[in-house]
Amino acid sequence: MSVSKTNRLLREFVKERKEVSKEHYFQLQRDLLCEPIAEYFEEFHATQLHKYFLENGMFYPDAKIFSEIKQLEKKQVWELLQGHYEKLRKEWNGEEAEIFIFPAERRNEIIMKELKGKMGISFHHVVVLFLTRELSTKEIKALLTHEYNHVCRLFTLQKEFHELSLLDSMIIEGLAEVAVEQTLGEELLAPWVTLYTKKDLIPYWCKVKKYLDVKGKEKHDPFLYGDRSGRGFPKWFGYCTGYLIVKDYLEKHKDISMNELLKIETKEILSESGFDPETK
Repeated sequence: MSVSKTNRLLREFVKERKEVSKEHYFQLQRDLLCEPIAEYFEEFHATQLHKYFLENGMFYPDAKIFSEIKQLEKKQVWELLQGHYEKLRKEWNGEEAEIFIFPAERRNEIIMKELKGKMGISFHHVVVLFLTRELSTKEIKALLTHEYNHVCRLFTLQKEFHELSLLDSMIIEGLAEVAVEQTLGEELLAPWVTLYTKKDLIPYWCKVKKYLDVKGKEKHDPFLYGDRSGRGFPKWFGYCTGYLIVKDYLEKHKDISMNELLKIETKEILSESGFDPETK
């Protein structure tokens, strides 16, 4: 498995889109770009994946993407990420993954303003990256590092998404961003890691402790992303907290490799951090 040459499919999409009416753009995008990925899933079909991709950063069917494709090709993004994937897999003794690259949706304000023009989603053995042409090669590598780390952690946990606890999800995000820091440097860290200090988060931690065993990834978003109304947990709460928990653990285990860290049980990481369940 490796980085799929989606640029060929994207060029075909641009070409065929000229030949159909706007009401057929959606179907064309699903058939050309999502159908080939659906074969990697037993539980999802192309229609479900297409909807999920559009909700999470994929360009809308009417977006002007030709210049995006050309610029990503000029930067040799597909070849760059193939090499980076092979490097990470060797270093972490990681799992095989199939990686798909698509342009991101520029009209998505969260992606463009908060996530600096990139977004990734990962499954068991599959990573999908949504990119914009302005990204540096290091930023693109950082995104793959984060998402591929998820693939490796999910393999270690041997859990389906509906079996993941909230604590699992928080630690998954923390591990992935520590992997970015170790691989590419702290300047490539996501903006959310520095939003809060541990002191800022402790009052919210005391509130979230009773939910740590809640299972089902779909139930974790209000804690991970925060309640944007401001009445619940602050923005990016679960992500930032997960990162600080893993960093706390590493203060006591400075010499542990990422390969080893990926195999540590979720609750063990928590128990040796300053966010222990007994924290008052």
